[in-house]
Amino acid sequence: MGGHVEVKPLESSAVLAFLLLDVAIVLIAARLVGALFVRVGQPRVVGEIVAGVLLGPTLLGSQLWADFNAPSWMNCDRGLAGNPNAAALPSPTECFFPFQARSVLSSLGQIGLLLFMFLVGLEFDSKRVTGKWRGIILVGAGVVAAPVALGFVVAPMLSGEPFQASGASSLGFSLFVGSMLAVTAFPVLARILQEKQMATTLMGSVSIAAAALVTVLMFVTMAAASTIATGGSASGLVVRILATIAYLVVMLFVVPRVLPSMSAASTEPGSAGVFVSVLILTLASGYAAQQLGLTVIVGGFVVGIALSGWDGLRAAVARRLDELTAAVLLPIFLAYSGLTTDFTMLSGDAIGGILVFLAAGVVAKWAGGLVFGRLGGLSWSESNVVGILMNCRGLLVLVVALVGIQNDVITPVMQLGAVLMALITTGMTGPLFDAFHREAAPAFAAAEPAPAEGTA
Repeated sequence: MGGHVEVKPLESSAVLAFLLLDVAIVLIAARLVGALFVRVGQPRVVGEIVAGVLLGPTLLGSQLWADFNAPSWMNCDRGLAGNPNAAALPSPTECFFPFQARSVLSSLGQIGLLLFMFLVGLEFDSKRVTGKWRGIILVGAGVVAAPVALGFVVAPMLSGEPFQASGASSLGFSLFVGSMLAVTAFPVLARILQEKQMATTLMGSVSIAAAALVTVLMFVTMAAASTIATGGSASGLVVRILATIAYLVVMLFVVPRVLPSMSAASTEPGSAGVFVSVLILTLASGYAAQQLGLTVIVGGFVVGIALSGWDGLRAAVARRLDELTAAVLLPIFLAYSGLTTDFTMLSGDAIGGILVFLAAGVVAKWAGGLVFGRLGGLSWSESNVVGILMNCRGLLVLVVALVGIQNDVITPVMQLGAVLMALITTGMTGPLFDAFHREAAPAFAAAEPAPAEGTA
């Protein structure tokens, strides 16, 4: 008893100091690695994801830094206080990014994601997808149903160690595998289309609309998986689904009529009062979506969709939010996950299962988009491009994996598989899109409605 000394957590002033340092480090790494990836033909967003991995325990963890002695000014022991996952010996990544500062960093990234998806929704033009809704609905539903079904085929190959957590039910594990396979990285897909200046084209609008539907359906599937894995009641799941439908109805049909009329007294959509009202609504929508299990991704996007018909709002809001969101807050979100990703945990006996998982993910999404897009009335070339975009996972697959970890359904090794899927499928998207979109572009352009005809 006599030798024990209680380690107190960092004081709030020290947490703030580290948070400021951490944001600077993340932004420097994101800019440098992002620029490098652009030079080799990859979207900047892929480099921003890799920047997070480089800052995490894969390169800066205790495995490679066993003899690391932190300088006294870092208060490293205090930075580990309260962290249940801290290594026995502090490492550079744990000292530079202390536990208390990471939680604030994560929240900043989530706010950035919420605002980014709001801006994506605000840019969405429903007139551009007139006549394409059958294809959008079939693609959205198909590229969720096909991967979830394939998850029940793949999951038995991954059951037990090192992928399935001890005590997890086979049904819950299969649903989580299917949910990870069903992910489409809505924010990353939108960012790639923005970088290529195609987010507002017909092709971009169709892909974004399908990805939005995929995201909602995927999170509903994940909610079902969580309910089963944690022994929740079926009635609770039904209530959540009904609440989700009510939330979407209010946001997409009530808000577009109420908020602009309430703000009619403002002479400009860009006035401070209107801007604050829109920001409050976006934060409230993000809160509601998070509570429903849809995450802030859906919360931000539906507000943008709801207000996309408000003349002048896009330009007014863009002046205030675009650069801060895209250049500062979103890279924080993209880099944060790498701080908890440790590739040194990957062992030889896991490689075969991870390869099966990766192959299933690519086949289910790319082929699913191709087949269901064709059934929905798109051409083969259009469907192929949409399938390529649907295969992009980004970090959204890690959101599902994190829930699986928290519910004791999957292991950290399975989570590493999700990280690999995020990097590989996102890295595939840009080159494949460049290779195939030109032959699809004439078909999309030919189908674009004339401006005078546009009705949602």
